[in-house]
Amino acid sequence: MALGLYRILQEALQNTIRHSGAAEAVVELRAEPDRILLTVSDTGSGFDVERARREGGLGLSSMQERVRLLHGTLAVTSAPGQGTRIEVSVPWVRRESGA
Repeated sequence: MALGLYRILQEALQNTIRHSGAAEAVVELRAEPDRILLTVSDTGSGFDVERARREGGLGLSSMQERVRLLHGTLAVTSAPGQGTRIEVSVPWVRRESGA
């Protein structure tokens, strides 16, 4: 799970650097009793999410596939001129200790 979340964060930040024109991004990672939440947001140029999905942007599809493998959800909120917010939620899997 940690590696999957790391790769999703890496992709989100690379997209911010390459495409948004934002001077900064905010990253939040929060553990709740039943899930892990990762949020990446910026105040950059934004984009049309539906158009990007239709055109098969590699960044979004890569993040979606990683989230699917973690049995989680991905929400992308953006619009031209309004920045971008990526929210990932994955179930919290705790390993039992013992023999």
